[in-house]
Amino acid sequence: MMKFQKKILKKYKARILFVLLFLLLIISCGKQTFLFEFSTEKVDRDIVDEIKKLKGLPPPGLLYSDTKYEVWKTCSGEWGGTIYFKNKKSGKIYYAEATCPVSVNKINNKYYISNSLSHLLGSSDIIEITDPEKMEQTTRISLYHPDIITREYESHSSKGTKKLIDTVGAVIMSSFVYKQNLYSILLNHSSTKATISELRDNKFHTIKEIDKDLFSEHPLIIKESETHQKIYLQRPKAGILEIKENKIKFISYTKSKK
Repeated sequence: MMKFQKKILKKYKARILFVLLFLLLIISCGKQTFLFEFSTEKVDRDIVDEIKKLKGLPPPGLLYSDTKYEVWKTCSGEWGGTIYFKNKKSGKIYYAEATCPVSVNKINNKYYISNSLSHLLGSSDIIEITDPEKMEQTTRISLYHPDIITREYESHSSKGTKKLIDTVGAVIMSSFVYKQNLYSILLNHSSTKATISELRDNKFHTIKEIDKDLFSEHPLIIKESETHQKIYLQRPKAGILEIKENKIKFISYTKSKK
């Protein structure tokens, strides 16, 4: 009788454990789904007028600035691109190849450079830089302008950098930080949706799908802080995609000039 009771108890314990694990899985998936709060708003204004009102815009090519460095970029499309770190105190400049930088983020004193190129199927990668001064040194930052192809000035050195992910068929609009994790807004060549994806274990993990029309290859990105940025879009949809911590808001500008 005792052996039979133990057998029944063991059987029920296994079932209870299975149910608990199943519930934990559901809760975990639910938390991931609602990690970001997404909202929309419509305004009867023209996005071009809104952009014209902006003051104190950084010069072309300046992506990021903290207490120690200015971080600049150049991009020559399929011929390559470069990321530059200029030490504010010494004036020394360090650079490495990066085709083509769209975003710089800092987590635990490490810099993460998100690069993206829409040529052909599109490609993107993210590199990690622990100490910019271990990169190659140069004497100047090349002039950056979207219509100027510098080519011969682009760096071909990967010294001091570590490539975390390299993909073909997906492009990055921008990357941002939330709770010390790096997220990117991605568009896959074969997908009808854009995604917010987390860089984890050197792979992109989709967290949330968003409207494909909220993705632009040439947005104006204003970075307010490490966890707050505004992305000005003129097409496909005119508006501002604002990301602040885990709150994402799209303000749709419905008025346009004729």
